[in-house]
Amino acid sequence: MKRALAILFMVITAGLLQNQAMAGPDRLSMLQANPQHTGVYDVKPIYHLEGVRFSFKTNGPVRSTPALSDGVLYFGSGDGSFYAVDARSGEERWHFKTGGAVHSSPAVAHGVVYFTSRDRFLYALDAATGKEVWKSRMGKELDYRNGFDYYLSSPTIDDRVLFVGSGDGNLYSFDIKTKKMLWKYSAGSRIRSTPAAADDLVLVGTMNGYVVALKKKDGTLKWEFATKGAALKIEDFGFDRSAVVSSPSIANGIVTVGCRDGFLYALDLEKGEQKWVNDHKVSWILSTPALADGRVFVGSSDAQFVQCVEQPSGKEVWRFRTNGPVWSSAAVARSIVYFGSNDGNLFALDRASGVERWRFKTNDRIFSSPVVSDGMVYFGSDDGNLYALQGSTAIDTISLSPRKVVFWDSKPDAGRWFSAGADEWIRDYFKQEGYKVVDSRGLEQFMNDQLGSKLRSVVVFAEHRMPDALVKEESPSALMRKYLDAGGKIVWLGPDPIAWKRDSTGKMLGIDYSDAQKILGIQYPGTRLEGIGWYGATVTEEGKKWGLHGWWVSLGWVDPGQVSTVLARDENGMASGWVKNYGGPEGTGLVQLWVPRDRHSDLFPVKCAAEYKLQ
Repeated sequence: MKRALAILFMVITAGLLQNQAMAGPDRLSMLQANPQHTGVYDVKPIYHLEGVRFSFKTNGPVRSTPALSDGVLYFGSGDGSFYAVDARSGEERWHFKTGGAVHSSPAVAHGVVYFTSRDRFLYALDAATGKEVWKSRMGKELDYRNGFDYYLSSPTIDDRVLFVGSGDGNLYSFDIKTKKMLWKYSAGSRIRSTPAAADDLVLVGTMNGYVVALKKKDGTLKWEFATKGAALKIEDFGFDRSAVVSSPSIANGIVTVGCRDGFLYALDLEKGEQKWVNDHKVSWILSTPALADGRVFVGSSDAQFVQCVEQPSGKEVWRFRTNGPVWSSAAVARSIVYFGSNDGNLFALDRASGVERWRFKTNDRIFSSPVVSDGMVYFGSDDGNLYALQGSTAIDTISLSPRKVVFWDSKPDAGRWFSAGADEWIRDYFKQEGYKVVDSRGLEQFMNDQLGSKLRSVVVFAEHRMPDALVKEESPSALMRKYLDAGGKIVWLGPDPIAWKRDSTGKMLGIDYSDAQKILGIQYPGTRLEGIGWYGATVTEEGKKWGLHGWWVSLGWVDPGQVSTVLARDENGMASGWVKNYGGPEGTGLVQLWVPRDRHSDLFPVKCAAEYKLQ
């Protein structure tokens, strides 16, 4: 009897351990966090943004939402490749080349990662090595007469069964253990919506305006709901108002889903009957609604907002305006809601009020949706990067908007460092990014105001000239040095403007580093032209953390021992890009970068460095 009980105990224990191993931390990951697509992550959110931990560059837009599993990020790119990247360092583990753009989001289960590609294959790869385990061919895509067909249906995994839609009009069910197709359901139009699973049902939207609920076991139809868009024709409007690209989300027995007809729908999960509808006034709803504590968070396209409504009634609680369409789906982590916008910003909002906590600007639109881990947010952008943002998880951190200014003061052309409108380009770029343009007097006032302020701040010099009032005292008592000592931040994009001497008309008189050395405490290579020369420089690993990448050509350098952080080294090993900290928090101080003096350039890396640790 004892022996039988012991065997029984061993069997039960082995079974429990096997189940735990299969369903352990990070072993099941998919679009919008779970098969119900609630978009809720039970992790510590970023209350206070500190900067970019890393950005991983691909050769196409990253519209795939990453999956995080066992410390690895999995995602696809428009360049046709699927990537595995270390979630802490941003180093590539492996990549797998497909025959088409990968705009589906992956699902990871039991050591295998699944995704679809525009080459019409469902792929299953070994998550550790990237080697193909199996794949299944989808059928020929059905006709579709409208554009904006950007997303692919993504796999959803529930209880060892994978569900995924296809452009051939079918919803497929696969047993991931046997790798065999269990059934397929023909919807009669393309399926770009990602299926959601709850109870004994799987639900998906179709491009002809329907939401269908099928029985998981055999794919038979339980119910079908026709949106208002199902009766609308493209030729009547000039654009599609029928497609359900939004993926259903499910909580509390209610299905929420958006449609291109401009309505957000709430349906009874069991019967498919409409409970309420929220009108977005013809604006497409492509994002998947996130659900948390009886509230729905969803974005709107041309109307350019994110909305919070009560799940039982559809009544609006708050609305947040953006400067671009919102196709990214929201992610909820405790009291913070994250989402991307086509204005290039990733936003973090207070969940209860919709008040902005912080934002981060990429260099292009954001179709990808954020994924949240403790103190980290991951998402893709059409600029080709997968971004990893890091910040403070302290709930009592107060996020105050930093003060950001760009210095530009119209002066005679004589002696100007920048030419061909490059300085105006810098000015206008940062103005568009929310920086206030200040002249010499305004900059003097700004720095004086900041001496007693607790707010973080940054000054970007679009004009390569130092106002006299900032360096009147040729010592550490100079106003600009006091500003740096108080935790201020200055970004120079050309040679040290203190050393470049000009007369009142702007005419160049010469170069003299002596005043700069007295004020900044940096021993420059020489008092005049020593250390000057056009040398190529490459960004360091530390520079990558500040958001920089690649290489540039710069005119000057300093010995690395003279600065706090080396952002780029020239071909002689000297510091070409650097930071000199003056006792303030990390990320503050004098930042020396270089941009072309006579043409427009990509200023996004400069902005990343300017705002590193700024929040």
